[in-house]
Amino acid sequence: MPMPLLRSLRSRLITLTVIVEVVMISAIVWNSQRVAEEHMVRQFELRRAEISLLLQAALAPAMAQRDYAAVSETLQSAQKLQGIDYLVMFDEAGQRIASAQSFADGALPEALDFRVAIVIEQRKYGELQVGIDRRFLLEARREIFSQNLMLAIAGILASSLALGAIALWLTKRLGRLAEASHDLAVGKAFRALPGSGNDDIGQVIAAFNAMAMALERRLDDLRSAEAQQRALAQTIDAERSRLDALLATMQLGLVFVDQDEHISYLNPAFASLWPVTLDIQPSAISLPELRQRLAVSLVEASRDELFDDHGTLVELNLQEGRIVTQHSIPVTSRGGAELGRLWIFEDVTGEHQIAERLIYMAERDSLTGLANRARFSAELDRLLARYQRDPGLRAALLYFDLDEFKTVNDNFGHRAGDNVLVCTANAVGNLIRSGESFARLGGDEFAIIAPGVDLSGAQAMAERVLKALTGLSFEFDGKRVSLTVSIGIALLPDHADNAEELVSRADAAMYQAKRGGKNCWRIYRPDLDDSGHMLSQLGWNEKIQAALEQDRLVLHFQGVHAIGTRAISHYEALVRMVDPDNPGELLLPGSFIPAAERTGRIVDIDRWVLGAAIRKLAASPELPGLAVNISARSFDDPALAGVISGLLAASGVAPRRLIIELTETAALANIRDSGRFISDIQKLGCTVCLDDFGVGFSSFAYLKQLSADVLKIDGMFIRNLCNDHQDQVFVRAIVEVARGMGKKTVAEFVGDAATLALLGELGVDYAQGYYLSLPIGEIQAP
Repeated sequence: MPMPLLRSLRSRLITLTVIVEVVMISAIVWNSQRVAEEHMVRQFELRRAEISLLLQAALAPAMAQRDYAAVSETLQSAQKLQGIDYLVMFDEAGQRIASAQSFADGALPEALDFRVAIVIEQRKYGELQVGIDRRFLLEARREIFSQNLMLAIAGILASSLALGAIALWLTKRLGRLAEASHDLAVGKAFRALPGSGNDDIGQVIAAFNAMAMALERRLDDLRSAEAQQRALAQTIDAERSRLDALLATMQLGLVFVDQDEHISYLNPAFASLWPVTLDIQPSAISLPELRQRLAVSLVEASRDELFDDHGTLVELNLQEGRIVTQHSIPVTSRGGAELGRLWIFEDVTGEHQIAERLIYMAERDSLTGLANRARFSAELDRLLARYQRDPGLRAALLYFDLDEFKTVNDNFGHRAGDNVLVCTANAVGNLIRSGESFARLGGDEFAIIAPGVDLSGAQAMAERVLKALTGLSFEFDGKRVSLTVSIGIALLPDHADNAEELVSRADAAMYQAKRGGKNCWRIYRPDLDDSGHMLSQLGWNEKIQAALEQDRLVLHFQGVHAIGTRAISHYEALVRMVDPDNPGELLLPGSFIPAAERTGRIVDIDRWVLGAAIRKLAASPELPGLAVNISARSFDDPALAGVISGLLAASGVAPRRLIIELTETAALANIRDSGRFISDIQKLGCTVCLDDFGVGFSSFAYLKQLSADVLKIDGMFIRNLCNDHQDQVFVRAIVEVARGMGKKTVAEFVGDAATLALLGELGVDYAQGYYLSLPIGEIQAP
């Protein structure tokens, strides 16, 4: 493998150039040195010849005359010539006769020696040995070598630099070309190379740029096409996945039947609708075979309807009691050709049960199962309609409530009160005969409609009721409690011949019984009606007026919690009255609100509560919001929205922090005024909550007209939620309707953890009740 430094063309070219330069200059230096040495040798030979001739001419006469002194003198003079180290004269016999030297005796000079024969007329008289100093030859050689070496080095460096620069210039563009080719190969963005020209490399770069740009465009096209294909594939996969998930999770059962009456597709929901096992694959069974398998689970009357195309919705009744609807639609291609039919099945058993439950709830009291006020009114109207047809008809209306029932509620709680009401309903219900109606009108108020009963019959019935209820006793917290009942009787047509007056007379007779000592019954007496009623109203009217003037109304606050986190979403403002007879005690709303509603002072209380709540919001910016209850009489006032707007503006409170609560029954009493008031409040930016939702007849039907933001589910659906499946169905229906219309839901009277958990499973957004928090007189800063 080549060394790393010699992998590139540039390195190889420069290295090869340097090697060639070194070899060539080395050869030149060697040859120059050789020529110089040859020249020096020739010069030495010429010098030797000259010295030989000169010394022979000088020494020959002296040797011929054997004048050795002259010879020695001549040698001494000749030795002084430049470059001669020594001279030695030998006679004919080879004997040394004279010498001259430039060095001390015993030293070894570096000299080149040669002998010169001393000849005269061809007679040899002796030989002269001459020693030539060779140091100058060596110094000349070294000097010539040094000069040649310096010239060689300078030449090598200069030529290497020049050739390297040329190689660098040549290979630099080739390197760029190689780097660009590599970048293009690994997918990097292409940038055109500079340096294109008329030379060969420039033409190669120009051709490469053109090729690379064309390749880049094709790669861009390929990438774009690949991205489009990938996006299209992802879209198709996502659509297929969504469609598969949708069909697999749909509550509707789907069956596609092709033109040959083979099953092309059926989803899991369809298989789950039937009690038989459908472990079949599409196209593995025909429509007649599928009909035969499923028919055994239907009642006889529905078997012929299965997969029978009537063009309308058909209900199929299963033997186990469930109801399934079926209908079909044709499936056609874009060209209009029919591909088959899609059969759609849905289990509507729950909807039927909810509808039946709604009808039942619209006419029945959820706690006791008795007829409610709506059913009572309908039965009373039906009785009066019979009276219009038969003026000889006689009937009695008994009104009664439980004496001191409020004391039980206040001291032992709502559960104890509910237990008393249920026992009362059961005890009296056992006395009701066919044709008679027994209803709970609200709270602890009950009524009995007894057609065909005269005065004596009504009195006997009142005695039976009194006896049945007087015998009841209860034990709460270790204390035994016995209740009494006050019963009022009004006769048709003796006391009234229309529903409103008949009810009013029976109610007045009940209060006459209370004033008569309670635990008794009274026949309506007109002479006792007005005086007692006005006296009662006047007393409460004065107390309410004094409370407003003397600032004896106070607000308590109960948290409304988000079910998911239990964090407080907002508070509900609850009004209390300082007891004028016992200032250390507070009167609950049940003590004075009914009287305030009857006397009209409820409007003043509403205004006071609104002002106090808004002042509280202004004083406590950390408060998320306050809910305020508004009575029906107040929202009948068209100026109330303006009053609220003025209070908010004066206090600098954001309208979204104020929540206005209206009871459903009050709102339904006057749909037009209620709708106008809700619209006005929402325009201010406040939230509107429909309180006690679900107690009114056809509550869902009025939601379009009462566009409230929040629905507060009535407590009668919450108290026994964990044990009453019908309450769970009804709450789930309210939640689904509210969610579909973009509304939030609140459950009140949440009394334990199990109820709270179940509400979360049913999808209720917020909860309120003693389990989460008690009403408090002052809100602590978060």
